[in-house]
Amino acid sequence: MATPAGFVVAEYQGGEEKEGSNFDVGDLLRVFRRRQKPFLITLALITAVMAARTLQERYLHPVYAGNFTLLISDPVNEPNETSGSGDAGALASLARNSSSVDLPTLMQVLQSPSVLDPVFEALKKEGVAANALPSISVGMTKEVSQEAGPSFGVVAVQARGPDPQALKRGLELTEKAYLAWATSQRQERLSDGVRFLEQQEPRLRSNSERLQLNLQRFREANTLIQPSEEAVALRTQLEQLQQRRLAQQGERRRLNELRADVANGRLAARGFRINEEGGSQGGTGAGASASGGGSVSANLPGQSQLDELQRLEQEIAEAEANFQPGSPVLVSLKASRALLLPRIQEKQMQAVDAALRQNGNAINTTQVQIGRLERQFQSQPEVLRQFESLQKRLQIADGNLESYLRAREQFQLEIAQRSSPWKVISASQVSGVPVEPSLGRGLLNGLMLGLLGGVAVAFLRERLDHVFHSPMEVREELNMPLLGHMPYVAFFDGVRREKRFLISELDQQNSGDAGYQRFFYQESLRNLYTSLRFLSTDKPLRSVAITSTMPAEGKSLLNVLLAKTLCELGQRVLLVDGDLRKPQIHHRLGLDNLRGLSNLLTEEAADWREVVQAVPNYPGWSVLTAGLLPPDPPRLLGSERMDQIVRTLADSGEFDLILYDTPPALGLADAALIAQHLDGIILLVSLNRVDRGLPAQALERIREAGAPLLGVVTNARRKSNEKEPGYGYGYGSYGMGTAYGYYSGASESPIASSSRSPLPRAKRGLKKLGRWLDR
Repeated sequence: MATPAGFVVAEYQGGEEKEGSNFDVGDLLRVFRRRQKPFLITLALITAVMAARTLQERYLHPVYAGNFTLLISDPVNEPNETSGSGDAGALASLARNSSSVDLPTLMQVLQSPSVLDPVFEALKKEGVAANALPSISVGMTKEVSQEAGPSFGVVAVQARGPDPQALKRGLELTEKAYLAWATSQRQERLSDGVRFLEQQEPRLRSNSERLQLNLQRFREANTLIQPSEEAVALRTQLEQLQQRRLAQQGERRRLNELRADVANGRLAARGFRINEEGGSQGGTGAGASASGGGSVSANLPGQSQLDELQRLEQEIAEAEANFQPGSPVLVSLKASRALLLPRIQEKQMQAVDAALRQNGNAINTTQVQIGRLERQFQSQPEVLRQFESLQKRLQIADGNLESYLRAREQFQLEIAQRSSPWKVISASQVSGVPVEPSLGRGLLNGLMLGLLGGVAVAFLRERLDHVFHSPMEVREELNMPLLGHMPYVAFFDGVRREKRFLISELDQQNSGDAGYQRFFYQESLRNLYTSLRFLSTDKPLRSVAITSTMPAEGKSLLNVLLAKTLCELGQRVLLVDGDLRKPQIHHRLGLDNLRGLSNLLTEEAADWREVVQAVPNYPGWSVLTAGLLPPDPPRLLGSERMDQIVRTLADSGEFDLILYDTPPALGLADAALIAQHLDGIILLVSLNRVDRGLPAQALERIREAGAPLLGVVTNARRKSNEKEPGYGYGYGSYGMGTAYGYYSGASESPIASSSRSPLPRAKRGLKKLGRWLDR
């Protein structure tokens, strides 16, 4: 029969691009949920093994730890040893042969065999075994850098070993060895410094004495004692001469003014004195005398005439007051004055000229003295420079000699002290509790290895468990419409094994958890029916077969439940048992199997209405059982009689849907032979049950037979730990568990069973273990 026209495969069609090639975090989480039991078991086992191993090592091979703390610096270049004056510090540093030694390098030296070998040798002499010798390490805990001088820091010396007594003794010996090493290094360097200083003493003394002699000779050659003080005195004398010259030049200007007055007839009524330097001062006539040192008083020439002139002037004034202008007395007095004035003027002119000549000589003398002092002052800086150079070199030489003396004394004192430059802050101590193996670290390592092992086991189990885990995987891999999904229902566990009478039990599941589960599988079956209705848009589907890849996947149970659900929806349903090899429908419904499909196929005169049985208490639900088992089922199912029966039942108009229960599609031709007469066939795929490569083979077999494929239905065989998207209506995730199938106790297809010997007991045991881990 051709595929019905107008089949719609809308949302299920494989035109979509598969997403399996892309990484999906959701898929990863689902894998962990499915394989949580092997993951947790592996995690617990590895963690327990690692913890036990850690405890064993801690008991059999414990490791103890001890330490002590030192305040250290460079044993030679200590910060306080270079204190003092700059010269002394420089010479001491040179004598010490100081160099920058960083503390990390110093710690490497402390761990070297040259320092620690004596400690180990001493322990061996005390009877400590070679395998019980401690291991010693040095670590910096704090470092302080000095801007001027070496660094210092706090160092923790740690040791580990299996014997706490030997460890304690080793730390004590190491502590003494470090202090002794620092002291010996310091004494050795100080002794070298003293020898260096003694070698420098003759040169320093000779240099100081030579410079002192040169300075003495320089003073004698230049008649100098303190050139700087003598230069100041010379400068003061030069300034005094310059002030004298200015005073003499001022006096000359005054004398010139006096001569001009005398020449004009304005005789000086007073005398003046002449200084030894050539200056002059006005006097009070004949009674004028010198005032101040360095001056000589003298009356001007014609001083008596000046006094006479002064007397005449006084008498003329009195006569003018008492006499008439023409009085002989007044005329006689004025005539005497006129005769006296020329003689006085001549005398005063001679005196002023003499004073001017004397002033000029004084100025010339002062100028000569100034020139001599200036020439002497100009040569003074070069002399002073040479003097200061000699004096500075002498000071340096004396300073070096003094630094040498101080440094030698300081070195001798330090050598005499023999004190260690290091100090023990915390004495040696050993913990009484082993530090290795660490319980926390061992548990952490075990946990990490357990996590890695659990992940590996989970993915390995996922890889080896080559089955479908979700309806989405079935749809994507088979590229077929997914018509529905049957959830897990605990009530159906062991139905085939126990051969329970389903109908009577199903009607009793109306309350509690059973009623809750009944709701889920009924809703799934209603969705399946809805999908079947929408598959054909032109012609409704009348006859549909449901098959599976392997036995025990639950197809007979699905047919019974689907028929019951449709009956409850008011549909007229005929359930045909097409399994002529191991029929099961009559067992589930409590019907007899004396007459059925095999009778219709072998008896052409038989009427199907006489063979079809009604299910008690379910109006509209009819069943055509398999009947007696024929010797060759494929010949009967592929005959024209079978095609005639199918058309007759479909065209009778008495049934809305006819369901056919068939044998498994893989390994048997019965399902394909039946399906070629029907409107379509549905493949049931059990999750976590069937190898994922077998359903594809079953579909290929059905296509080769020309049977119309409608799609697939998935069936959950056990309660899942993950929630399948798009199914379950948000109430939870269940699966349809069936131990039901065609071959009692069989877990493989008939072909596999016939072509291979039974599995070995070990292999079956591994399979059971795998199924237990997947629960």
